[in-house]
Amino acid sequence: MRIVSKSFKLTCQFVASIIVLSLSACASNPSNKDDDVIERAQERRDLLITGELEEAYTYYSPGYRSTHSLIDFGVQERTRRVQQTSAKYLSHQCEETRCIVIFEMGFRIATPVPGMTYYDGTNKVEDTWIKTDGDWWYLPKN
Repeated sequence: MRIVSKSFKLTCQFVASIIVLSLSACASNPSNKDDDVIERAQERRDLLITGELEEAYTYYSPGYRSTHSLIDFGVQERTRRVQQTSAKYLSHQCEETRCIVIFEMGFRIATPVPGMTYYDGTNKVEDTWIKTDGDWWYLPKN
């Protein structure tokens, strides 16, 4: 009878270990379905930082692209006073067709302060993404 009890106890411990490992795997990767939008959001940010504006433009929603030409987009991006220097993904919150992706953005701005040519800093920003026809698109605030 003791052999059965030990075997049963070991089986229970093994099953409990598998359950704990499974739950911890779920906690560390909560939503694989959101990976596409997170990847696209990071790619868009990286393209803006490296100045690949023509490619970055393709991530914008079809509605935005129908009202803003590539030339207008390029002029707007190139004349910004604040230069983006880095983008680190922090978190996201998604619904069925809308997702907010939060980044910690590094930036550089020219300063009018004598003796100081640039100011480097960071700020949290929220990017809104929408899903249409099975694809995720960046939706600018303006």
